[in-house]
Amino acid sequence: MNAPVDESYSQRLARRFSRDALALTGFWLIILAFVLAALAPFLANNHAIVRVADGQISFPVLRSLEPIEWRFLINVPLAGLIYALRRPLFRNPQRGGLIVAVVVIVVQIALAFVQPYNDVTNDRTRPATFKLMPLIAWSPLESSPDALVGPSWNHLCGTDSTGRDVAARILHGARTSLAIGFVSQVIALGVGVTFGALAGYYRRWVDMVICRFIEVMECFPSLLLILVIIGLSDSQNNMIVIMAVIGLTGWTGTARLVRGEFLRLGGQSFPQAAQALGAGDLRVILRHLLPNSLGPILVTATFGVASAILLESSLSFLGFGMQAPTPSWGDLISEGRRFIDFAWWLVFFPGVVMLVTIMSYNFVGEGLRDAVDPRLQVK
Repeated sequence: MNAPVDESYSQRLARRFSRDALALTGFWLIILAFVLAALAPFLANNHAIVRVADGQISFPVLRSLEPIEWRFLINVPLAGLIYALRRPLFRNPQRGGLIVAVVVIVVQIALAFVQPYNDVTNDRTRPATFKLMPLIAWSPLESSPDALVGPSWNHLCGTDSTGRDVAARILHGARTSLAIGFVSQVIALGVGVTFGALAGYYRRWVDMVICRFIEVMECFPSLLLILVIIGLSDSQNNMIVIMAVIGLTGWTGTARLVRGEFLRLGGQSFPQAAQALGAGDLRVILRHLLPNSLGPILVTATFGVASAILLESSLSFLGFGMQAPTPSWGDLISEGRRFIDFAWWLVFFPGVVMLVTIMSYNFVGEGLRDAVDPRLQVK
């Protein structure tokens, strides 16, 4: 079946990508992971979603949301809304991009001032005329007398050494692991694309300086460099520091890729024609060269998110990442290794969730790689 004549690049990319069953399955699993992370407070919490008592209706779960919970609860639907409105928004790319940037910045500034209400009440045992509890009526930080109890109807994935519900900690830990993986890769993309674009476009001494800097960065093993930086900063449990460190040490591969794409595209006729018509360097880079390099960039970004999630888990496992009581998949596995001989569920369930997530990102990356490969023939 031949491709339509008026088919755009993005439509052709989506059509090729949709042919790969594994990539499509991985894509929907990633979407599901983000949705579950956004809804984690409504799926695992000891606060009621709706509570009716003394003739008054209240929503206790909303009062106890942490800033990171509000970020997932707002940012995930916001991303879906922007995608749904992409055509009217980006008919004028500059205006659409400015609108999206302003909305995102305003939302993030507003979320920075969110202060959760420290409600220590337990609605699971609190009397009420009517109450709607989450599916898992346990908080990720709540301890119970049932320590190291296997999977049951009361605790779907068992409990840990202090009686905390493992299923609740996995759901809430998804926010930490997914956020670190995504944001750190955004940082790595920003730095890598900037340095790669400058090196590939200006060449000569700019290219030489940036390439030597990349080579110096690659001389240090990434994990060792991250451990040294986090150890010196004394911020092992600071999510922002961990995001920044992973992002600022993982941009070199992206920079090399973007540099190569710019060197390849720079010798073609369309950027030279734009320069001849009076377009400035910034316009040539942003409107002509960068859009034509997005395919390989998306591929490496997808693999990069999976690597960042695995790296954060490795740091938590070694004791340099997110630590208890903050739940993360790596910390759950690190805690469970001490009891693996008789409490297999402490490692099994977080490990399966992490394995499925990383494999999903890899499947998506492979699907995008095959879709953007110009040597593929449309059948």
